[in-house]
Amino acid sequence: MTFTKQKQEYFLFTRIKRGDDLIYVGSFQAESDELAKVYAQYIYDEEDWVEMQIVRKDAFITVRLPEPLFEKEGVN
Repeated sequence: MTFTKQKQEYFLFTRIKRGDDLIYVGSFQAESDELAKVYAQYIYDEEDWVEMQIVRKDAFITVRLPEPLFEKEGVN
């Protein structure tokens, strides 16, 4: 019997050169932080990034969310 780890969603932030803003580049899923590091470098290798940072989605702290575009019918 094999057990597979639950995949976590990660967000990738990068900067192309020193002094640039850290920008959101994309997201992906991985089974561990170590695999996430490998995936980030492999998937997003189109630039010669000076810095790459990943963060698990569940580590984000929400400050503000957008209001829904449409009201749901039947919900008060």
